[in-house]
Amino acid sequence: MKKQKSSRGQTLLEILLAFGVSILVLSAIIVVVNASLSNAQYTKNQSLANSYAAEAMSVVKQIRDSNWSNFISYVTGTTYCLDQNKATLRESDPPPLVCGQNVEIFSREVRFEHASDSCLADPACMGPSCLKGSKVAVKVLWSDSKCPSGNIFCHQEELITCLSNIYQKQSP
Repeated sequence: MKKQKSSRGQTLLEILLAFGVSILVLSAIIVVVNASLSNAQYTKNQSLANSYAAEAMSVVKQIRDSNWSNFISYVTGTTYCLDQNKATLRESDPPPLVCGQNVEIFSREVRFEHASDSCLADPACMGPSCLKGSKVAVKVLWSDSKCPSGNIFCHQEELITCLSNIYQKQSP
């Protein structure tokens, strides 16, 4: 009879152990699924940010192509904002010279560096007479739950290119 009581206690212990293992396995599955969803969202945002940066670069090229004087009037080192569905740049709001969320959850900004040494028309050319283009950097920034507190936009995609009017058809 003592054996029967012992086996009932052992069965209860086995049930509790199986229940504990089941909870651990279920918790691990939930953690993995949550991490996968978070990574998928990050990848989606990264892809969108890259698209928004390419779109902004296209707008900057249109500004260059339509009016070179207007293009070079953008001040070197100043941050400009390109809001959603806009074809014009606006100066960022001071301080801290950021554009805020101007394209859904993203912040899109453009910076110019005219007569940039990194944008020589002829890389072999040396000296002040060398023709230099304008370096244009488009940054798209965003935030998510992985960002530390106090860091508004901890993720970014950046496109940098050199633009000039060397091959641009001059109007009569």
